[in-house]
Amino acid sequence: MKFVLMLSVCSFVTGECKPPIVYGHTFNTWKHCALTALDTSVKYLESMDNKIVNELQLSTQYTCTEQEII
Repeated sequence: MKFVLMLSVCSFVTGECKPPIVYGHTFNTWKHCALTALDTSVKYLESMDNKIVNELQLSTQYTCTEQEII
């Protein structure tokens, strides 16, 4: 099995999330997918404007979806 990472930025103020972005490659394990999601989330939030992140209380949401290999 392989895992596909999808990551969204969400606002705790509005309750809305941006459409998910599909990560560029698949992962062999759930753990690798989840760790990449967390690392990518930190980098993304760090790159955003502090004022916007704080005003909208932005965070990320991710899923690692299992895909069968045929």
